Amino acid sequence: MDARNEFRTILEKGGTDTHTACRLFDELEEVVLEELLGTWQGMEFYTGHPLDGVLKKLNWYGKAFHDAENVDPLLFESPGGEIFPADPAPVMDGRKLVKAAGGKARMRMVLHRGKISAAMIYDNLPIFDHFRKVEDGLLLGMMDEKTAAAPYFFVLKKRQ
Repeated sequence: MDARNEFRTILEKGGTDTHTACRLFDELEEVVLEELLGTWQGMEFYTGHPLDGVLKKLNWYGKAFHDAENVDPLLFESPGGEIFPADPAPVMDGRKLVKAAGGKARMRMVLHRGKISAAMIYDNLPIFDHFRKVEDGLLLGMMDEKTAAAPYFFVLKKRQ
């Protein structure tokens, strides 16, 4: 089965294990920075990671890439439908959503797992989000947190 079909099968099934997600990530195409520009809606890619389900409970919307120096790494949706950027530091340490002015990350091309591909680097956290292309407008993301035992996976779909 090719990587795109396997990706779809995993989504339909509702998840996989970390080893399979890593192998699938490695098989997908690299992403260049220009492809990231815009607003992306996110969803979790379940692997049994401790963060699985956390962003969904917080009503995570996705990410917005404005330019190489200005990325909103976490967008959330209010009960009234407003999409807003949140400061990632309070979210990651288990506190609460705090609206941010935006631009709490940047993007660069980074060598990771044998390929040079687009990555988002958080300004104030030891985290890189690496991206691989499933197809145009659809990405598999891998959050590489310095202190985590395993990567956290997510999906981004281009909205604008």
